[in-house]
Amino acid sequence: MSSYQSCCALIFSTDSRKVRPCPEKKRMNRNRWLRALLLAVCALCPSAAARADAGFYLSGELGPHIARGLGLRSGDDDRPSRCDEFVNPRYAELDGCTAADRGDGAVDDWQSAFGSTWGVLAGTAAGYRFLDRFRIEMEYLYREARPDETSSILDPSGTAFTRTFGSELPQASERLGSLRSHNLFLNVYFDLPNTSRFTPFVGIGPGIGFADMDYGALWVRSPDPGTIESARGLPNEAEVRRNLAGTVSRAEDRLRDTLYGYQVLFGVDYSLTPSFSVELRGRWVDFSAFEDGGSYDRLRSHPSNLRRDGSEPVHYRVKTDDTEFFGLGLRLNYRF
Repeated sequence: MSSYQSCCALIFSTDSRKVRPCPEKKRMNRNRWLRALLLAVCALCPSAAARADAGFYLSGELGPHIARGLGLRSGDDDRPSRCDEFVNPRYAELDGCTAADRGDGAVDDWQSAFGSTWGVLAGTAAGYRFLDRFRIEMEYLYREARPDETSSILDPSGTAFTRTFGSELPQASERLGSLRSHNLFLNVYFDLPNTSRFTPFVGIGPGIGFADMDYGALWVRSPDPGTIESARGLPNEAEVRRNLAGTVSRAEDRLRDTLYGYQVLFGVDYSLTPSFSVELRGRWVDFSAFEDGGSYDRLRSHPSNLRRDGSEPVHYRVKTDDTEFFGLGLRLNYRF
């Protein structure tokens, strides 16, 4: 007999004929309220049965993930090399080199692309099961991948800068080292009804990610002054060719950003004991674009500034596509 049937049988087993008649109107009203209360308790019996499996649980998870290819869109507030005082001491004689808009005549936007990469996921969660089929939990998830990949830098039209500048610029590339993020999600699950130890489930949850990325950029000019076409036509062309030849612009930094997004979860749970179960789960995570920047370690082989007095510092910026990855995990649950 189910808990619902037992509850109702207990309530209605009382024969109203066995209740001693009471002439007082107050006593009759009391009996009426008692019967209404018993009916309400009977109505709640199914809910009590449904919550028989309610309670808190803790979980731990480990598994791999794969992130889709990542595109970078980068730029800086540099001026053309002819406007760099370290390279051209006579920069003030040229149009645009002292304009308020540093981008006047400068090529300050570029892009690069990186392939998909594998990594590891590890996490833990604390949750509560209620109404038998629904769960809510707070989840911490750590993600790490190490693409360690270098990609050629392209101009906005998609042409490699090494081709645009010819022999003057033999190398122009960006590098991604490792990608890491500490993520928090608030997940809601629905367990699909069944009569076996296997319980399929689906879930969804918004989240926030605290991400960092090892980033590098390298621009190398030819050591041969005769290949430095950027100096052509300047009044001190020979001097600028010599100063610019063989220079290097380099950035090496760990960039950081806070991302916002959500995840979709699905899988199956297998009950080992009344307290322990194991899950095989998949997840698809979509976070917002990553964006950060910094100063060059060396800009054309000098400090990241256009002026010797430090009055015009140069900063670069990096922005990715939306961050997406798919993960698989093996999770162990303990129910209190």
